[in-house]
Amino acid sequence: MMAIFTYMKELKMFAKIKIILIVPIIFIFNISKSQSITLSGEIYEYATYYVSSFDFGTGATSVQIFRYELSSDQYPASIKVRFNTSMVSPALGIYNEETIISIETDPFQLLAPIVLDNRDLSSEVSTIFDLGSPPNPVDLNGNIIAILDPSQADAIMQSVLTTGQIADGEYTFEVVILSENDQVLASDSRTFLVQSPSSIALESPGGVLSDTLDNIVYSTFPIFQWFSQSCNGCYTFIRVAQYNPDIHSSAEEAIEDQRVLPFDQSEEWYSIDNVNSYQYPPSDAYPLEEGNIYCWQIMKTIPTTSGPEQMLSSIYTFMINQSGGANSNNNSSMNTLLIAIEQALGEDQFNALFGSGNDLQDFIPTGQIEINGVSVDESSLNYLLNQINSDTYQIQSIVVE
Repeated sequence: MMAIFTYMKELKMFAKIKIILIVPIIFIFNISKSQSITLSGEIYEYATYYVSSFDFGTGATSVQIFRYELSSDQYPASIKVRFNTSMVSPALGIYNEETIISIETDPFQLLAPIVLDNRDLSSEVSTIFDLGSPPNPVDLNGNIIAILDPSQADAIMQSVLTTGQIADGEYTFEVVILSENDQVLASDSRTFLVQSPSSIALESPGGVLSDTLDNIVYSTFPIFQWFSQSCNGCYTFIRVAQYNPDIHSSAEEAIEDQRVLPFDQSEEWYSIDNVNSYQYPPSDAYPLEEGNIYCWQIMKTIPTTSGPEQMLSSIYTFMINQSGGANSNNNSSMNTLLIAIEQALGEDQFNALFGSGNDLQDFIPTGQIEINGVSVDESSLNYLLNQINSDTYQIQSIVVE
């Protein structure tokens, strides 16, 4: 591992590596009929790895990346440790697995269980201590036995210098425990998917503040939708605030003012599942009111080797339609509830029911609404229609009585 960092000394300090994986492992292999060795360990998960977290001159880092415990049922045991790192990156024209670096220690005597921690491995640290009582010193003298072809290394460095990020691809890390005569006694490998971090792209409802009149919402329980890549260990948050043109000069100012979601004003953000859509809740929030303008924003927290990092979306604004008002998008005669029904059914199915010559032509809602024989208000129906819009519920059939 230390030679990887030394070889890539010219890489930008703020490159990011996004990885997906991690599970504890335990392997038991026989050294002989009377002796076995156990390798157990864990690779710690971060969504983003900053190159600045490492000292490329020595390979040293204060961030824990992996930790393995090596033990035997009988001591002493003479072993070697090999670290291999390889990659496949179509972005760099590397379509077959290429070794980045392979390091192997000189043989050493295992006199007691020993912990292999990446924070103990660098060109400045060659001696660690086992878990014996008292601890025994163990010399780890590493030797480079394979390294990336210089032409491929140049491609990696050019990619980092150009984009500030490690090239997308699959990176495999392998730990191998060997006997003195190169017999494989234990091994573990993991493949990391490296992807460039992506921004959060809001989709609906709304748009920029200047287009608010073109972004009318016909429900007080709108469904917020956005796109962002999923990542393990990430958390997603939302916040919604009212925009008042008499008070606020921008959507940015409004979103930092009193929020309608979350309800608790001591909380700046409302935690939701790690999803790409969320319906405005009937509780834990102030109700949205017709005729008002609202703005919303999404935040994700990403675990990195430098600590949690926040990723913010842009801010979208929208207006809740006012029944019978002028802001009905040139359809002021159309009832708000009918518009919500059309959004849930789709234009073709809606016209098949409410269009000219069909059963519900000129139908005007009376305000009396029942769901499963129970009288409900319009907000309850809007909630149900939004569940249909989000594909949580599906319409099986429609009967006109």
